[in-house]
Amino acid sequence: MKFGNGANYWIVEGDDFDVSRGAAKAVTIDMNENRTLKFDPARSAFIIIDMQNYFCSPLLDRPEGALKLVPAITSAIKSSRQLGMRIIWVNWGHRPDTANLPPSLLYGWQRSGRPGIGQPLPDDLGLTLIKDSWSAALTGDLEELREADDYWVDKYRISGFPGSSLDPILRSNGITTLFFAGVNTDQCVMDSVHDAAYLGYDNVLLMDCTATTSPAHVLEGSLHNMRSKAFTALSTSLTAAAASFV
Repeated sequence: MKFGNGANYWIVEGDDFDVSRGAAKAVTIDMNENRTLKFDPARSAFIIIDMQNYFCSPLLDRPEGALKLVPAITSAIKSSRQLGMRIIWVNWGHRPDTANLPPSLLYGWQRSGRPGIGQPLPDDLGLTLIKDSWSAALTGDLEELREADDYWVDKYRISGFPGSSLDPILRSNGITTLFFAGVNTDQCVMDSVHDAAYLGYDNVLLMDCTATTSPAHVLEGSLHNMRSKAFTALSTSLTAAAASFV
């Protein structure tokens, strides 16, 4: 069955989803729930959200869950490059004066007792999530994977879309399908997935490339809420597709 119009459409046959829009060099991956997805790598992007020192570094006593994602994210980046997909790093990176941030965000960030956005971190680690600061930098080995033609997007809200260059970059590159990774699954990743769905993108959440510090029931509810906004798969699905891609 075809959903959409003459240029922008899906073809769905049972558990097999074709979002390639007739591309000549489409690939097919296995997804969760015994589904398959056929997509066009040339019109796809791998988006990595908030894998920054602030959220991942043991210097800030962060749980190790985020750092445990690095091998799977690394594999997905390499597979995405082999397939010809764009790599997009989406991270908090604020103005030093935080002039573009509303009071609600500034208050919500600080009310837990942690340093607010733009305020000093302990142990001379710099200002919190200010662009080009230590806390805003990619964590560990991920910085070494960043290449010159990757896109870097500074974000200013929980979602990566409001007020950022993300949507214009995607549209100017003709991107229609997005693969998501990063932290936290139930916050910045989920809100970005929701906004992407509202903007008309096809979305795939790579489950082994996302994590959260929230309780299990919160994650379960978030995944439930994303079911109508994104497919789910593992990084190994991209690995398998890249291995056979010519």
